[in-house]
Amino acid sequence: MPIKCPQCGTENLDGALFCDECGASLTEVTGAQPEAGVEVPPAEPAPTEVAPEAAPAEVVPPVVEAIKCPTCGHENPPDARFCENCGATLTAPAGAPTPTPVEAPPVAVPVAALVIAETGTELPLDFSKGEVLIGRADPVSRVFPDVDLTPHGGYDAGVSRKHCRIIKQGDQFFVEDLQSTNGTKLNGSFIPPNQPQQIKDGDVLELGAFKVTFKVKA
Repeated sequence: MPIKCPQCGTENLDGALFCDECGASLTEVTGAQPEAGVEVPPAEPAPTEVAPEAAPAEVVPPVVEAIKCPTCGHENPPDARFCENCGATLTAPAGAPTPTPVEAPPVAVPVAALVIAETGTELPLDFSKGEVLIGRADPVSRVFPDVDLTPHGGYDAGVSRKHCRIIKQGDQFFVEDLQSTNGTKLNGSFIPPNQPQQIKDGDVLELGAFKVTFKVKA
């Protein structure tokens, strides 16, 4: 089938690429038909666009608001309890975590005491260990009783370093002389060493010449 030149109208042989008359290109007319025996490489497929991977979402830490002073308007740190500028008490902003209160350790309440006869001074007895050692402190021999009678005239009254101890068993109390030099009296009578004797509220103890009254707390 002859190919007609689009420029000059000359009919050219089938398969001609250029016009014999004017030299114009005939590929547009032939639809870029390849010559016989000429292999035309297959058209490369258009590159497929790959969508970029979505970036991982950034973790944004929670924003803790500053505490604004209601008195002067100064902005304070979130954990402040008093204004840095004027010292006013601050209130935590809404949504702020409430600090957990720390409970104070329980304080041992004395359940008994010794009342010094001459002065009326009350010496509390702490039975958290189950017993109370009474005597005079002596750093040289490393003796430190629970109740030190040295400041109250214990040395002059003949109180030994480890004079006696008072033991608590349930609701009952017992006094035991620890082989003291001048002995221990309960209501005027000497008690044998190392033999606990029951003691009650209002009983009088004599450690040498040092006299005290045993008092049970209500």
